[in-house]
Amino acid sequence: MSGTPGPNSSDPSESIAATRMRLEQELARVSDERHDLAAALGGEDPEDPTGGDSGDQADLLERSDDLARLDRRITEIRYLLADLDTAQDPQDLPHGTVVTLRFADGTVATLRVVAITEEAPADRQDEILTADSPLARALVGRRAGDTITYRVPDGEAQVQVIAVRAPTTSSG
Repeated sequence: MSGTPGPNSSDPSESIAATRMRLEQELARVSDERHDLAAALGGEDPEDPTGGDSGDQADLLERSDDLARLDRRITEIRYLLADLDTAQDPQDLPHGTVVTLRFADGTVATLRVVAITEEAPADRQDEILTADSPLARALVGRRAGDTITYRVPDGEAQVQVIAVRAPTTSSG
């Protein structure tokens, strides 16, 4: 069974490449949509309330809102693409690494390292660890049994490493 690897692909470089390709395709589509909408507005100033009837004004305001929405999405996609570049930093844990940690309050959590949070399903966001987070960076090079200190908004926190499982790669 072949196809484009998804966010749960076992090969981290394929998953990052697939995410990059999906984001680049969306950026191209949204940019084209924005260009077409801006051309349809024909240089009309959506902030200028003069001229045209109220129906024209309502349509112009709706198109102006659509243009702003597209601009926000373009900006968001560009940030996500920049995050992918950062996520491949050799100082980061490899995408797909699974860590089991015991926190200071005794809770144990198993987390999967991802390049960007968008790669994890919405209902599993609490099970991920972004590769460039302070905790993930503190875990680089650590093994089971290690206790590490990392920065949190209120200062520092400690965590004990119970297990670290490197991402697996598949050859088929």
